[in-house]
Amino acid sequence: MERAKNVPFGDIEWADDAPGIHAKEAEVDDARWAIVEYEEGAGRKEWCEDGHRGFVISGEIRYEFDDGRNPLRAAEGEAFFLPTSPLGEGAHRGRNLADKPTRLFLTDIPMERR
Repeated sequence: MERAKNVPFGDIEWADDAPGIHAKEAEVDDARWAIVEYEEGAGRKEWCEDGHRGFVISGEIRYEFDDGRNPLRAAEGEAFFLPTSPLGEGAHRGRNLADKPTRLFLTDIPMERR
């Protein structure tokens, strides 16, 4: 039986995730929960195939897809969903579009639910 719990992100240290991108991460029920901050203009170079559910705490993020579909943009106060791309098609990568840091809350889709 699962128990109620909190995740004390305030007590977790920031770790470098990629150049200009930092994260505070915790494992909750076999999924990664994270606060992710993109510095102004920062973006990922590598493609991600993992699925995510997210919420933009501040700023604005754009996700582009390797299969050519239209980018997904999410601004402060908006939630978003990025599906898993198990065959390597539809992988995504994010870039901060704001003129300030962009902060997200993300949960990864656990492996057994993909």
